[in-house]
Amino acid sequence: MATIAIEFGKLTSKKTREVYLLVRQGKSRRRVKTGVKLTESEYSEKTGKIKSVSKARTIEKLKGELEENLEAVEQNAKSIGPSDGEYVTKQIIKKQEVKTMDFFSFTEGWLARTNIKSVKNYKCMLNTLAKFNGSRKLPFNEIDVSFLKRFESHLEERPRAKTMYLGLIRHLFREAMIEFNTDDETVIKSDPFRRYKAPKQVMKKGVRALSLEDFMKIVNYQPHGAGRALLAHDCFILSFCLMGINSVDLYNVKKLEHGILKYNRTKTKDRRSDDAYIEVRIHPFIKKLMAKWKGTGGYVFNFRKRFKHPEDFNRSLNVGLKTIGDELHMPGLQFYQARHTFATLSRNMMKFSKSDVDEALNHVGSYDIADVYITKDFSIINENNFKLIDKVFNLEPTPMDSKAIAIPRKCN
Repeated sequence: MATIAIEFGKLTSKKTREVYLLVRQGKSRRRVKTGVKLTESEYSEKTGKIKSVSKARTIEKLKGELEENLEAVEQNAKSIGPSDGEYVTKQIIKKQEVKTMDFFSFTEGWLARTNIKSVKNYKCMLNTLAKFNGSRKLPFNEIDVSFLKRFESHLEERPRAKTMYLGLIRHLFREAMIEFNTDDETVIKSDPFRRYKAPKQVMKKGVRALSLEDFMKIVNYQPHGAGRALLAHDCFILSFCLMGINSVDLYNVKKLEHGILKYNRTKTKDRRSDDAYIEVRIHPFIKKLMAKWKGTGGYVFNFRKRFKHPEDFNRSLNVGLKTIGDELHMPGLQFYQARHTFATLSRNMMKFSKSDVDEALNHVGSYDIADVYITKDFSIINENNFKLIDKVFNLEPTPMDSKAIAIPRKCN
């Protein structure tokens, strides 16, 4: 006959105790997690009782549910057999653990053992979810379609966060299903994301790109002093001329060989079979800028000397661009617009194919089968890039040779 007792875990470094249900059956002992944690003020060590009325009720409810399920097993023990009865008991306990499993606890454990790079996004999502939920306790069985729709409405004024956070919750929910469901048994039976579709962010295509005229206003802008505006001005030009390179890659890039910048795009290198590798030949037009911001210690640029993290670097660039935008009457100017402008002028002004523009941006191509047969050759997109730079900056046609010098055209 199985008996159930309430047991308290050890006091953690955060001054909390976890509450368990201890199931005794014969010689076996098994602790069932309840997901309930008590602070020092909610627990009396002298009497061994829970002071928090709401948490005490939660524990008693869970204990009652487990007792009912175990009692049903014991009533059928004669027909099932002792050994099978013990197996069924273990399965009931396992289901009870999953039922009371806390989404926050699971996610924190998952983040601790994963090597995913977007940990910051997950933590921001958890903080927002906790504020919406009213606590950092959320059993998986409470995450249903109704809950998800309410959370979506809560994020109505934050469209990007709404898309990302609900997508992260879906990913975590299904990670839990993979971990706890087996071929023999489906423990988490209800997947709310089969009926609930996480919203997609609607983006207006091309709105971030600058016209050639506006882009040249930034190029011709003369920054005052050596502050953020100067940094932003120079990096904006570098990004455009290096085929829309992101700020994090400017910050991280290490390899410059024979006038060719070689790197793996940070954003997608961990989820692509080609490691998001790309080679960008340096146009003579930006060689002075390359020398001006030359790095040390194995890095191509020296931005690490001024900024501890790439996020700080990107933030500083956007602060500098705001200064430039205010003076040029171009509100909302952001660093990522250099990449959009490169793509838009490549297609609309130079008439380069969309597939070549995609490759220059280091996106995943749509020619999966062809890519298996065709050996990668970056010369095509680099020739296009040289033609674009020559056209935009009014230069004589520049041969794709690292020793070449960019020659301005004579004005009539």
